[in-house]
Amino acid sequence: NIFSDDPTPQSGGISAGQTFLLEFPAVVRNGKPFINSSPRLFPPLNDYACPGRPYYVDFAGVDDDGDSLVYTLTTPLNTHQAVALPTILPKPYPLVQWRPGFDIDRIINGNPDMKISKAGLLTATPMLQGLFVFAVKIEEYRNKELIGISRRDFQMLVVDGCADAVPPQITGPTSVTLTASDMGQDRCITVTVSDPDSQRPTAFMENVRIRAVGLNFNNKNLTEILPAEVTATLVNGSTKNFNICFPVCPFFLGGPYEVGIIAMDDACSLPLLDTLKVTVNVTPPPNTDPYFDNGSNVNITLLEGKSTKDLPPPVPISQLEFEVNDDDGDELLVSVITDGFVLANAGITFSMISQTPGYVKGRLDWDAFCNIYDFTQRSTFKVTIIVDDLDECGLNEPIKMDYNFTVVLPTNGPPIIDTSLTPATDERVVLGIERKVFSNLSFNVTGNDPESNYPISLDLLGSNNLSADSLRALGVSFARVDGFPSLQSQFSWNLNCDKLNLDNHDSFDLQFIVVDSLNKCKIYQADTVEVELKVLPPNNTKPRLVINNLNADLTMLNNSLEVVRGNQIILGLQGSDADTAPQDLIKLDLIEAEGNVAPEGFVFEPVEGKGSVSTTFSWNPDCSIFKNGLYENNYTFTFSLNDDRCFNTRADTVAVNITIKDIEGGGNGFIPINYFSPNDDGINDYFAMELKNSITEQIENILPLDNCISQFQAIRIYNRWGKEVFKSNDRNFRWYAKGEAAGVYYYLIEYSDREYKGPLSIKY
Repeated sequence: NIFSDDPTPQSGGISAGQTFLLEFPAVVRNGKPFINSSPRLFPPLNDYACPGRPYYVDFAGVDDDGDSLVYTLTTPLNTHQAVALPTILPKPYPLVQWRPGFDIDRIINGNPDMKISKAGLLTATPMLQGLFVFAVKIEEYRNKELIGISRRDFQMLVVDGCADAVPPQITGPTSVTLTASDMGQDRCITVTVSDPDSQRPTAFMENVRIRAVGLNFNNKNLTEILPAEVTATLVNGSTKNFNICFPVCPFFLGGPYEVGIIAMDDACSLPLLDTLKVTVNVTPPPNTDPYFDNGSNVNITLLEGKSTKDLPPPVPISQLEFEVNDDDGDELLVSVITDGFVLANAGITFSMISQTPGYVKGRLDWDAFCNIYDFTQRSTFKVTIIVDDLDECGLNEPIKMDYNFTVVLPTNGPPIIDTSLTPATDERVVLGIERKVFSNLSFNVTGNDPESNYPISLDLLGSNNLSADSLRALGVSFARVDGFPSLQSQFSWNLNCDKLNLDNHDSFDLQFIVVDSLNKCKIYQADTVEVELKVLPPNNTKPRLVINNLNADLTMLNNSLEVVRGNQIILGLQGSDADTAPQDLIKLDLIEAEGNVAPEGFVFEPVEGKGSVSTTFSWNPDCSIFKNGLYENNYTFTFSLNDDRCFNTRADTVAVNITIKDIEGGGNGFIPINYFSPNDDGINDYFAMELKNSITEQIENILPLDNCISQFQAIRIYNRWGKEVFKSNDRNFRWYAKGEAAGVYYYLIEYSDREYKGPLSIKY
């Protein structure tokens, strides 16, 4: 009915493996240990079945916990892979594939096909030979809830060539009516068993036996109605009579019961059967139920500290005592059950006052004392008196009467909690409390219980998802106090930066509780108050950055400098922060340097410190800063001063604009001197590019100034024959023309990008 391709496919195709699945159930349910044993004792199949012959087997297992078992047929589980040792993988598992013509409703293609009752009886009449695979699923129920599933895989072999055999036959009465007065053989019937196989010439005998089962009630083996000898050997067509005797009492009340008398032979592989169904009407011996003289349930309410044995009694004696009579005079069995507690633990006692055939008298008493039972766990108790008469059949239901006990606990008002944050005395939630980091929150919490003479406790519960210990790790101070009747403890919290993270947690619902749990009856009474605190970032004065020009030859206006190349730029940077308690750490840094040409060669060191810092910026740019024929550059240097005030950092930013130009050479208006008289008269005695400034009276060089475009290189003087008579690379040269004759000479002033030349006259 199932199969694998041959050879077994490694990828694709049809394969039939076998999966053994073990699942561990929960060991705890609803906070209590969950105890469960798997059902057991599932019998294996007999050796084989025969085509056309009924096949049966009782699969019923045993559950040690008394759980209900329900049986169904199911398709066996396959493996995930078609290999001998497949990889262990979790469920779900695939099902095996049925061969065409077979499925879960046609497991063996029998007539009838295989089926199993909910009680576990498997039956089938196979029509085909072969080896057939099937699975039985056993569902385990407790209180109508499914708590477990077991699976068993089986193989059923059907072979031909079974020995020829016919079932035995059983005959006899199919119904019987009995009364309580019927005795001895009057309560018996005779059934006759025969078997045609006892006439076969191969042996001329057949072994048979009988058994009895309940059909409309749960009893699989009614040995009590069978004779002592239930087997026989039939020879040459003989028969065997068996006496079936029924007891005086029926197996249940409410109608006739049905039994099946089954005759079985010894055929292989299973005995062949015939069943005689007998309906039995039994009138049991007469019996009347016992009864309570006061048949109504009893409700008893006591104040805590009272007892039904007090004098005078707090409740009528008639409520405490009960009497039961039985008109038949049967012995009465009295039992007491509770709804989940132990009588003595709750202070309840049961006593028998009198007991004779057909009569009992008893009493229940209660000491409703807190020192006996913790009434905070429960304050109501139900005790049920159960009385059963010991009649002959014992089929009647016992009678019951309930005693409902209720304790009234002493009045004890709850304690009262309060804070010093508001004038209200009935606070539940204190709103709008705000504090900034580096500040302190401090207030008193009080607890009072004027109605109690027992200790109370005052404590901090926590906040949001934070425990009290977690709050203390953040710097909270609050001491638990115990005493009576009035308590006080101070809450204090220094909101320091190093223990807080406002990005994660800036709101705290501070919860306080006062508890009265040590009163006489340990009744838990409590009052709570919640203080909603919002922690804000601290105050922060913005740091201040000041930048000064330290080069007296330069003027800085509105943080702007215009500089001619050759002048060194020196800036002094001063940073300060007025915050104290604590002082902020401030950092001074250059955060951006930009220009039409990227600035290079400047010197700046960032600094940090507490309260105040200082550093310098210096730059002496050379001609390398000028690019692409441009000799005027614009730069912006941005400096930042940052503090580290937690959750509220601030900064001051100052940008300095610097324009750097090349030196103006002045060559366009340059007119060289072309005459001097070296006669040592102190007037115009040498040749130089010098003139006296009429304003300053100072001698000044009149050569065009050197800049990044043009630089002085040399001066050459030639006589009229072209001979060089003087040369100097010093722009402050002086030629005294010693030994030179008067006349006209020629000068050549060389710059890196141009020349100046002309005649020069010497006169004495």
